[in-house]
Amino acid sequence: MRWGIGVLFWLWPVIGAAQDDPMALQRCIWSCLADSPGADSLQYDQCVISRCNGIAERPPAPRLPDFQTDWQIGLASNGVHHYAGTQAEQGYAFNYFCTPAESYFVLDLPIESGQYRLLIGSVEYLVPFDRKRGALTVDIPPGSAFMQAVQGGRWLTVQDMSRRHLIRFSLQGAGQAIGNATAQCF
Repeated sequence: MRWGIGVLFWLWPVIGAAQDDPMALQRCIWSCLADSPGADSLQYDQCVISRCNGIAERPPAPRLPDFQTDWQIGLASNGVHHYAGTQAEQGYAFNYFCTPAESYFVLDLPIESGQYRLLIGSVEYLVPFDRKRGALTVDIPPGSAFMQAVQGGRWLTVQDMSRRHLIRFSLQGAGQAIGNATAQCF
């Protein structure tokens, strides 16, 4: 009996080192929370996934509330581009910009450039956003299938390539707003 207890005490540091620190995950999560706008933000989710992924399973994606905001139109602050767009929580936005030489959408979300799934109704579009203009943009010719879908749809849902929901924008009023913007450009 003594021998068994002695071996257990001798092996305890080895056994303890082999097990993960039970508070490591919590400290990692607290660190991500401190470095983000809050637990409902995409920054928090991305931090937990990237920094705490080796410690825990991937957490569920935050779901931002759906907003039914009106689409706005106007002349951009540079005085050159006409725009039509809508906003959601925390200023996240989906906008269309054009000049006689350009036509593109801007997705204003704190995510990396790359391909995303944009769903309008039951139709899915794989859209490659880049940062060549500083923001997430994709060139879209007026009259394209995607442009027509945005103008005629009810909701635009943005998902990553793993089909994880990122945000949803109302398209109510998008058809008229984008039509007004393109009339000023082309």
